[in-house]
Amino acid sequence: MRFLYLCILALGVVVVGCGEREEGALGTLEWDRVNGRAVVSEPIVELMAREGEWVEAGQPLLQIDPRLQVAQVAQLKAEVGEAEWQLTQLENGYRPEEIATAEAELEGAQYDRKTMEIELERKTTMSNPGAVSERSVDLTANALAQAQAQERSADERLKLLRSGYRQEEVEKARAHLEATKAELVRAEESLSRYTVTAERAGLLDSIPFKLGDKPPVGAVVTTVLAGGAPWARVYLPEPWMSQVHAGDIVDIYIDGVSAPFEGRVRHIQSNASFTPYYTLSEEDRSRLSYVTEVDLDPETAGDLPLGIPVRMQLRDE
Repeated sequence: MRFLYLCILALGVVVVGCGEREEGALGTLEWDRVNGRAVVSEPIVELMAREGEWVEAGQPLLQIDPRLQVAQVAQLKAEVGEAEWQLTQLENGYRPEEIATAEAELEGAQYDRKTMEIELERKTTMSNPGAVSERSVDLTANALAQAQAQERSADERLKLLRSGYRQEEVEKARAHLEATKAELVRAEESLSRYTVTAERAGLLDSIPFKLGDKPPVGAVVTTVLAGGAPWARVYLPEPWMSQVHAGDIVDIYIDGVSAPFEGRVRHIQSNASFTPYYTLSEEDRSRLSYVTEVDLDPETAGDLPLGIPVRMQLRDE
């Protein structure tokens, strides 16, 4: 392709050097190329369109093996379900059965404490002090202290169950759920890209890989020639730069077609092709060329093929 451009440039230089303005600026017809790329290096398992077919925007073109990504999506869905269950559990608080159990444990601790209080009071108020040893009184006092501690522990546990989980735990679980959902969305979006689709309507120009191939990551797997018509890429001679501007109407000539096609200049590059102008003499600068893009009318040029040579001619004032 670069060799072709060099040849075209050389032809344009010869034309300008000879002063034959009527020969015009030379170039080729181009179409907008929209490439589909492989997001992973997995085998191509299905071709959904053929080269040369017209495809619509969003139409599936080929399928890359999605099994590993499908498994990852399934795993993330399960993790989202688990995270939702954990958040629901924290928001609802403890189960009524757990609270009822804690209440029963508190009642039991209260009963044990009262029993020890009565026992200690009985031993310390007996009419015959010698009937109960000092060691027995100490043991009962210790048992009472343990019963009081167990009662306080049961009471605190009941308060904890009744108040539910801490708000920080709820917020942490909610953040974990949102993060897991975001991972799932990303995985599902990645899975959707395993099916390469046409980003724009146009002609399916090429599918460089065949069924079963494993293209590298980022490789072009489809090319669609999009747009209603081709456009001309021509090399504008330097002496014409002051005469042509974006938006001007020009004539585009194609071999085999007598009548010219009307074109509108879309863009002119500000830098000359191949050689900077400031390194050239005045005579050499006249041989420079500038890549110029010219839009054609879809009504008249919509069927023109890619790559054919063209000649741009300025219209007489």
